[in-house]
Amino acid sequence: MNRSILVALPLVLMLAPAIASAQDGDPPELCPDRPGKASPTCVVAPGNFQVETSIADWSHDHQAGETEDMILFGDSLLRYGVADRVEVRVAVTPYIHDRTRSDGAVSVADGFGDVGLSARYLAIDGSESGPSLALMPGVTLPLGAHDVSQGTWSASLFTPVDLPLSDGWSLAATPGVFARADEDGDGRHFAYSGAGAVSKDVGGGVTLTGELWAMRDEDPAGHVTQGSLDLLGAWQSDADTQFDLSSYIGLTRDTPDIEILGGFTRRFR
Repeated sequence: MNRSILVALPLVLMLAPAIASAQDGDPPELCPDRPGKASPTCVVAPGNFQVETSIADWSHDHQAGETEDMILFGDSLLRYGVADRVEVRVAVTPYIHDRTRSDGAVSVADGFGDVGLSARYLAIDGSESGPSLALMPGVTLPLGAHDVSQGTWSASLFTPVDLPLSDGWSLAATPGVFARADEDGDGRHFAYSGAGAVSKDVGGGVTLTGELWAMRDEDPAGHVTQGSLDLLGAWQSDADTQFDLSSYIGLTRDTPDIEILGGFTRRFR
């Protein structure tokens, strides 16, 4: 069995009792990270377990005579509330398929992805009337298949900010800094990013979002600037379930031309 699965499976089994438990009373509002790149500030309620999964995530990029298509299957975030303002998180990608065509030659890299561990702390809770701020440190462990692993650990710190507005509108921003793995898998370098989103609750459980995202990566092998315009839609079908569909449109040469993904969120109480 892949060693990444051996690492992730015990964590899931540790959380299994929460899946089987139920809580009395009205549930707290569902708090999905999906869709989009701007993270919310809310946390999963204590004792609740939440699964957020991309059924499929496809990206396409063409430049300088090279075409790359990447598909992520089952890209998932597992979240568990451990206190009123704290949750722990595990990110796993069961299968990555990366196909590149260049000058008539085709190369393929595939396998289980690296494993991410993180936590979110709600530092300022503005509830439904004021700004909220969270801290979200994380680390990615190089436990994936050789062809798709980053080769060494990396770390990140995000500080999501939410601001509810009137008439179902809301704003969100998520700046982040990274110690990212070098392209050659030997060492780390600095990178930083920012995502800003405006959302509208249009009724019937449907929320529409427009988002801008940018990242500057200072890899010694070559600095990269990425940016995208993201169009997102989500439908909350019941108190514990949401479905979503997203498209990311690349705005710079270093960004995939298009990325389309869809998935769901399910909470267990």
